[in-house]
Amino acid sequence: MKESEFIRLVMPLRDRMFRYAQSLVLSSAEAEDVVHDLLERMWRDRERMELPQHVEAFVMTAVRNRCCDLLRRRQADVRRLAQVKASSEWVTESVAQRWEAREVVRRTMASLPERQREVIHLKEIEGFRTCEIAEVIGCGEAQVRVILSRGRAALRGILQKLMNDERTTKTH
Repeated sequence: MKESEFIRLVMPLRDRMFRYAQSLVLSSAEAEDVVHDLLERMWRDRERMELPQHVEAFVMTAVRNRCCDLLRRRQADVRRLAQVKASSEWVTESVAQRWEAREVVRRTMASLPERQREVIHLKEIEGFRTCEIAEVIGCGEAQVRVILSRGRAALRGILQKLMNDERTTKTH
């Protein structure tokens, strides 16, 4: 891959790479490290790399693999809880309700199995098509639709339970 091809095809994907990495490792600092290391390695190896047919899927798969390696080495659950606590302490009251709603969804997403969380993030936040998600995670489109459906149903169920619990608490 030539320098101009790398700059034209890979560099515009940095923000997507970061958001995807952050959704997997749930830490901005670690996501930045993953993306930076990956871009650096790809830059060094660009002359030996052949340009894949689907550059975006290739890059996102590389991000996923890096994140999986990182998660295997570290206990992400401990960091996830610490991050949620730290971010909720400094928010002002006027913004607190929006942040609270986002945080509830974020915690609910974090409670999903990794595969469901990953597929929902790629579909709903990154806007990937089903065929692209299938290529990134290495399964068929039908399986992606099943994972997406089950993940959405699980999210709905958890959020509905939280809303019902909140209504019950307010009435008593």
